[in-house]
Amino acid sequence: MKIKRINNNHMIKPNIVLEKIKNGVFSLGGWVMSNSVTSAEIMAQAGFDWVCIDAEHSSVSKETATNMIRAIELHGAEPFVRISLNDEVEIKKYMDIGARGIIVPMIKSYNEIEKAISFIKYPPSGSRSYAIPRCTGYGDWSNEYYENANEQTFIAIMIEHIDAVKNIDKIFSHKEIDAVLIGPYDLSGSMNIPGQFENEKFVETLDYIHKKAIEYSITMGIHEVHPSLKKINNFINQGYKFIACGIDTLFILERSKEFAQLNT
Repeated sequence: MKIKRINNNHMIKPNIVLEKIKNGVFSLGGWVMSNSVTSAEIMAQAGFDWVCIDAEHSSVSKETATNMIRAIELHGAEPFVRISLNDEVEIKKYMDIGARGIIVPMIKSYNEIEKAISFIKYPPSGSRSYAIPRCTGYGDWSNEYYENANEQTFIAIMIEHIDAVKNIDKIFSHKEIDAVLIGPYDLSGSMNIPGQFENEKFVETLDYIHKKAIEYSITMGIHEVHPSLKKINNFINQGYKFIACGIDTLFILERSKEFAQLNT
């Protein structure tokens, strides 16, 4: 008897993070800077809603990113990519291999958001080119993908420079931003207080951005590089809804140093 294989992988499922945003629920994610598929898989397996592949500050290749996305999908999390620059070819490659969310770094103007949107979305909302790569099942479910990709792709912009804060009203007036993610190191660096997150000047700036996000009904997010349960719960209580919890490399480093200090 021939057994018929039923394959439901072609279904374009609702984006978990977009669904949570719609329902006003917070979303926690992992962040991978190592060139490790295993790290991406473990973070998804641990239960994060999403795992971001950092293509800006890492040596990850497109081929490795593809395998990371497969590993993330295996455990039901959403695969996101923080791109290296706001570039059509860069964004298209990651979308084509299956990214379900794009995080755009160093946004400073409304026009830069317009550029990113045009690269991420198919016409008429953007200018993304049509093809039959991995995201379409290599053509097996291309029509379904084309019909749903625009509304099921999560788009976050990073506010990580004081120049962006000066243009915040114009930037936040864009209607197609799903979330804003604070890059604390670059933002503090642009204010000449790198890493001084308790500095009154930095705290006031963060509060200002948050108030503006509420004013424009934009989901507020932040990357907490050295997370603790207390810190993450504080962000949740403050109304942050899109939170990146740590980095895989720092998790390994800090846990290793905890024990390695016994050698001294």
